Amino acid sequence: MNQVLAFVRLLRLPNLVIVFLTQLVPYWFALRPAILQANGIPVLSTRTFGLITMATVLTTLAGYVLNDYYDRDIDAINKPGRRFWGLFLPAPMALTVYSGLVIVVHGLAFLIDRELRPPNHWPLWVFPAVSFLLFLYAWQLKCTAVIGNFLVSFLCGVVPVIMLLPEERQIWLTSFIQPDAVHQAVALVWLYGIFAFLTNLLREQVKDLEDFQGDSACGCATLAVLKGSRFAKKPAGFTGVLVSTLIGGLLYFWQQTGAPEWQIIAGAFLMLLPALFATIGIYRAQVKKDFSRASILIKIIMFAGVFLLLRSWPSDPMEVVDSFKAYVTGR
Repeated sequence: MNQVLAFVRLLRLPNLVIVFLTQLVPYWFALRPAILQANGIPVLSTRTFGLITMATVLTTLAGYVLNDYYDRDIDAINKPGRRFWGLFLPAPMALTVYSGLVIVVHGLAFLIDRELRPPNHWPLWVFPAVSFLLFLYAWQLKCTAVIGNFLVSFLCGVVPVIMLLPEERQIWLTSFIQPDAVHQAVALVWLYGIFAFLTNLLREQVKDLEDFQGDSACGCATLAVLKGSRFAKKPAGFTGVLVSTLIGGLLYFWQQTGAPEWQIIAGAFLMLLPALFATIGIYRAQVKKDFSRASILIKIIMFAGVFLLLRSWPSDPMEVVDSFKAYVTGR
């Protein structure tokens, strides 16, 4: 039973679901409808979109596998009994699994490039580049002050923005027909990217504080280890203030532009309040459990943001169901 639980934790299924939704929601409910509304023809078919999301999710999973491999000694201290490699399966097998996932991702990148018309070959450099940066992060940069946090947060911010690359020409063409709708859709995709970057940066900073004991014992030179937890709480708290300010600004914008009342209320309770409590909790935190609570609040913000950031979410729930059916069936 412990082996099964450790394997499930290795997959980090909630994180993979968020990655998938971060691409699905802004593209399927904002960018694609804007292109269609301007009489454009989206480049991505359902199959091609599925290949892109699959490649993105598997790239993320490969990063998790490699990260757990290099972190196995640290996890033995921070998360005793929860590590997988070296406890339930030989540690070198992680490298085999990682290599297999990367090969599959590169094969998917080749298929995506073959299906895109006109081809611009972005999959052939984006996915290998992201895989390399994740390898660099797990191998060297994770245990650095600031650089590792910014790199992995930047890659998280890239996840929704990737969907702009295949539709670049259609965005340009339709922007002449209905510029407001298309520009708003593109801006929303970028908003998802900025939100993903900031929330993941906050999550990484809190995680370094949470894992201080194991990082220190294994010589991992994070900011908390180099300068102490009291100092490291300051940039984490500042990021928390940035996230809270962004969410507060969004709520004000929604209120001024006539957003549905339920969206404003949900944003206040599921995003703004958790952001404020997490920020206050970081400043007041004394022990590992305090940082763990802040981390849970950040995950709530990240998941809620996937849905609540969508400014033009259909008022009728059946529209959501119909859109998802259209995605699944390819119509």
